[in-house]
Amino acid sequence: MAKQGTPYVWGGGNAHGATGGGFDCSGLLVYAFYKGAHISLPRTSQAMRGAGEAVSRSDLRPGDIVVINNDGNWGHVGLYVGGGNMVHAPRPGKTVETVPLTKGYWTQFDWDIRRVL
Repeated sequence: MAKQGTPYVWGGGNAHGATGGGFDCSGLLVYAFYKGAHISLPRTSQAMRGAGEAVSRSDLRPGDIVVINNDGNWGHVGLYVGGGNMVHAPRPGKTVETVPLTKGYWTQFDWDIRRVL
């Protein structure tokens, strides 16, 4: 949550923080999980689909990784933070933000929810 407002940078972010001035969606999660729990995640959203265990939308809990198929290639990922919201690094020109996940825009896509905590 402390990284809200950090610019989106394609390929940005690693276990130690922002790189190139920011984070992309998967880089943000790599950083968050390493910083918060010393868990090393795979670097891409597609590879994160194999992390931890799969859970259903009805079992979504804060700390879950939500990999979203919004581009036909499972190309986006966010961190569920509770209250129907996720934190994510959305796209170029935007910054890390918290947005509704369980209502509105993101509900139209397939999700792969992974629990590593």
